[in-house]
Amino acid sequence: MSHHVTFKDLPQGGEKFETAKGGKLINAFLVFGLLGLAASIYYFVASTNTFAYSWLFAVFFAFTFVVGGCFWILLHSVSNSGWGVSVRRIWENMANMIIPMALFAIPLLFPAVQTHLYEWMNHHREAAHHASEHGSTVKEALHHMAEANPHLHVLVSKFGYMNLNPAGFSWYTRFFAYFLILWFIASTLRGRSLKQEQDGDIKHTIWSRQFSSIVLLPFALTVTFAAYDWLVGLDYNWFSTMWGVYIFAGCAWASMAASILVITWLRSLGYLQKVVTEEHYHLMGKLLFAFTVFWAYIAFSQYFLIWYANVTEETRFYLTRNTEGWRALSIFIVIGHFVAPFVFLLSQPRKKNPVVMSLGCIWILFMHLVDMYWNVIPERGPSLGQGVWVAGAWVQDLAALCAVFGIMGYLYLRGLAKYSLYPWRDPRLIESVNVIN
Repeated sequence: MSHHVTFKDLPQGGEKFETAKGGKLINAFLVFGLLGLAASIYYFVASTNTFAYSWLFAVFFAFTFVVGGCFWILLHSVSNSGWGVSVRRIWENMANMIIPMALFAIPLLFPAVQTHLYEWMNHHREAAHHASEHGSTVKEALHHMAEANPHLHVLVSKFGYMNLNPAGFSWYTRFFAYFLILWFIASTLRGRSLKQEQDGDIKHTIWSRQFSSIVLLPFALTVTFAAYDWLVGLDYNWFSTMWGVYIFAGCAWASMAASILVITWLRSLGYLQKVVTEEHYHLMGKLLFAFTVFWAYIAFSQYFLIWYANVTEETRFYLTRNTEGWRALSIFIVIGHFVAPFVFLLSQPRKKNPVVMSLGCIWILFMHLVDMYWNVIPERGPSLGQGVWVAGAWVQDLAALCAVFGIMGYLYLRGLAKYSLYPWRDPRLIESVNVIN
């Protein structure tokens, strides 16, 4: 890199994003979001059973970006990295989308939606009814039900985790805890980042590093448990010890791709010209490459372990996804989610080219979307007793995606205007701006 930037070369107060400059894209997100929301409300009333899966898919897809944004801030702080200061505010804004994310997740609390998603909840509610009639506990009632239906024994064994008791460590308790923990982490780190803009003191950077070291484990557990509750819970018999890591890898991968797209878009509008260079693209591209390989490693390991163990409760997950049209999609994911990005990201010049990288990131977001779809939607047909495919339900999937991602995108882009696009008084900003790798 030929240029050297000092604090004197950067504007006082940083760069504030004017939403009018990006109005076309922001308004497009809003229009898609509102149309999708209107259609989703209709489908919620007209066909709640199929809507439930569409909404879960859309909500979890958006949730992965919030988690990913939070992860990159934590990793940046814990590893004491300096290069990412220039782009840290992009991750902070992404992580702080947790409140609208929580609002979009509310339908998952409705019994009318849960009935179609989580069969185990239906058994628990039936057991609770029997327990109230006979004066026993829900677990005892579930045990009696298992005598008539042996398939329910697994629910008795998993009762400590899978239960609806609002006073204990239940699904509901965890549901609220996920958003509370993520909100606490994201808002605390951004709060410190904003305080630093008042005094420019390095102590905020040190404090954030220590704080991130403490909350890293709770963050990892939060992502893992959320992935289990919302996705693995679709089939209470199934389990995978690698599921949490698998989801986490996708979160980091997709959120980094989204970050690159947002940065490129802002630069096309005239922002971040002096603080983001091709070196940042190169570094972010390397992280994309790392998580391309990591995701593939975890995905293959999960598949290999389940194939090798050949346990009925585990193999059903892949058998479903190797049936009829889902098989083609499974093969496509192997190529599109791993092989293509792997080859694409091998080249250093490609990683340093914003336009080429942006095209690659659009592909990565598309493949992450396909991956989330592949994880959720194949459960719909068999669970609802409608075969492998549910005809026409893809329209509901598209509507839900437009609703959640459209409105989240609209709020995110507008939120960029709230603060400077980069932490302009961070003492390590110049280190980041002039980074060479």
